[in-house]
Amino acid sequence: MDSLQNLKVTVDADRGVALVVFDRLAKRNAFSQVMIDEMVTVLAHLDGLEAVRTVVVTGGPDGPFCAGMDLNELVQITTASAHKRAFLKDLTDAFARFTKPIIAAVVGFALGGGCEIALACDIIYAAEDATFGLPEIKIGTIPGAGGTQRLARALGKHKAMEFVLTGDSASGAEFERLGVVNKVFARQDVVPQALSLAARIAAMSGPVAKTAKQAVLTVENSHLDAGMVQEKSYYYSTFSLADFNEGQQAFLQKRKPTFTHE
Repeated sequence: MDSLQNLKVTVDADRGVALVVFDRLAKRNAFSQVMIDEMVTVLAHLDGLEAVRTVVVTGGPDGPFCAGMDLNELVQITTASAHKRAFLKDLTDAFARFTKPIIAAVVGFALGGGCEIALACDIIYAAEDATFGLPEIKIGTIPGAGGTQRLARALGKHKAMEFVLTGDSASGAEFERLGVVNKVFARQDVVPQALSLAARIAAMSGPVAKTAKQAVLTVENSHLDAGMVQEKSYYYSTFSLADFNEGQQAFLQKRKPTFTHE
């Protein structure tokens, strides 16, 4: 991880938490292909790192979160070349493959691809005055990193359609009211609060947290009957874990569980 140019990664092994900070401030943390490559590599690395059980992604305590894709690179991509290289699929696939809980801590603006990255995370903490939006229609295109799909799932068709077709933005406070953002804070508190939440989640059984995440994600990928079947399968799989036995025994003995993440 020492060779990263656009990201800063710190791991708190004692708490089981990793912090990934976008570090391309001169470009408002916009994603170049090099930065995308780094993000894909970092997510794969952290997913395989036993010491990490939860991840926080942020643009830093002062923002911005991310301005989206680097337009200087975007203007050079044709329809044919985009299909050939499967543009942005590497980034969206990296988030889809990531098995551990991941929290977005949004300060400042999260626009276009930046908003889509936040939506790809499992939980969003944001500053009250953060700015979310999918303004792609204003520059003659549409969201291409999951924005139309995830926002519609979060907001419903009509509200999502308004944001996508107008390119209008919303504050962190408004997105909390609409149920897209989990909680809002004063901007100086966003990253500390996200790290605190990450530590709470990391204190749970790692395998169970991963299983719970997959069970919730089933909602996005199937209808209710299939989701219920899949949930049962995930649920039963936890019964063979040492952490399941420890959790039950701790409850019966009225003590705090000591999870070994096995």
